[in-house]
Amino acid sequence: MTVAVAWVRSGVPMWEAWDVEISRAEAIAEIDKHDVEGGSAAFLTEVGDKSIYRGAEVLEWLGY
Repeated sequence: MTVAVAWVRSGVPMWEAWDVEISRAEAIAEIDKHDVEGGSAAFLTEVGDKSIYRGAEVLEWLGY
């Protein structure tokens, strides 16, 4: 199950999404939906380029 995608697609509350693991592709897709300055390139620079992210990493970077 994916972080933000999970709460949108499966009705998982956002607070539960903090504990899930998501792929790099899923993290980038979610970041791109938010139109954040610097986008996914900034995320990868600041958080690191990994194959798996914790939901909390993505949500915190997005400002939740």
